[in-house]
Amino acid sequence: MRIHARGLSLIELLVAMTIGSLLLVATVYVYSQTRKTHTVTEEIARLQENGRYIFSVLEPDIQLAGYYGFSNYPGDLKYIKGGSTATVVPAADLVPDKDDVLGIASSVSCGKNFMVNVLAAIESSNGKYDLGCAAEATAGGALDGPDTLTIRRSTIPPADGVGKEAANTVQVLVSRLSPSSQFILTDGVLPPEPELKKDLVQVRDLVVRSYYIAKDSTNPTAKGMPALRVKTLVSGPRFVDEEVMRGVEDIQFQFGIDTGSYDGNAAIDPGLDENGDGVPDVTRGIATHYVNPGSIPAGAQVVSVRVWVLLRAEQVDLGYKDVEARSYADRVIPAPNDGYRRVLMSRTIQLRNSRQF
Repeated sequence: MRIHARGLSLIELLVAMTIGSLLLVATVYVYSQTRKTHTVTEEIARLQENGRYIFSVLEPDIQLAGYYGFSNYPGDLKYIKGGSTATVVPAADLVPDKDDVLGIASSVSCGKNFMVNVLAAIESSNGKYDLGCAAEATAGGALDGPDTLTIRRSTIPPADGVGKEAANTVQVLVSRLSPSSQFILTDGVLPPEPELKKDLVQVRDLVVRSYYIAKDSTNPTAKGMPALRVKTLVSGPRFVDEEVMRGVEDIQFQFGIDTGSYDGNAAIDPGLDENGDGVPDVTRGIATHYVNPGSIPAGAQVVSVRVWVLLRAEQVDLGYKDVEARSYADRVIPAPNDGYRRVLMSRTIQLRNSRQF
């Protein structure tokens, strides 16, 4: 008996190979697209995480701007030397256009009275760097276009409820029971009165921070990338300039003011401006209008700050082109037409110590 063995014909083999090839190509394509999608998702997630970190740094400073211990009224503060209260300099004279009380070179102090200008709890420049000290040279200086923000406040309550004086440090002596006994000192010499008392009379450091965008990151692995930097007041007294986050191309600020117009029109509501000076007599702490830095009306109450941050990926994404034009705050940025992915994030931050300007 003959047994006939039957295999695949040439045509069947070709068909099988074709089907297998198509399945292999489809598998590779799906894998490639999935990997690309995952890479893009990871890149965007990283940018968003960087943005959240930036807001976690900015938000506490902005929220607490104008917080000076037991009072949010900086007009009570007075500058003293050698612990003597016989001659004091009131807060109204601790401003740039008055006599310099510190006598420190502008390159260190960022300008006349800048360190102790407590009346300016929060201030910003519009589209430029205007601090009295230079931006970090190793970072290429400041980038044109982004805003600059400066906040002033005191540190949180000392752990022992009292605090300790320190020479060559800008500090505030604050009293819970005596608004007239609030002092600024830089030599570590306290006045005889009021005496330090736990949770009633304390010494705290003054916090001054200025945020700006530098042209270049100082991180060796990220040369050529713009970066968010901050100047921070430290002992000396002097400022140290540090990088907060690389890949930040722009930062913009607008101030929310309470205009006293709660019915939707531009005019102050009836009965809220009895003397007719254009400033509401009583406000509710509601931001009814947002203005750019430098455009805050005299006497207006600032109750919030709106922040925009534009972040850029570190690496070019091959096959991608950013053709999106962006418009936010008072900025209009044309499409960059490059291969970097970008994320624009925004947040509105309420001021716990709303200020009148």
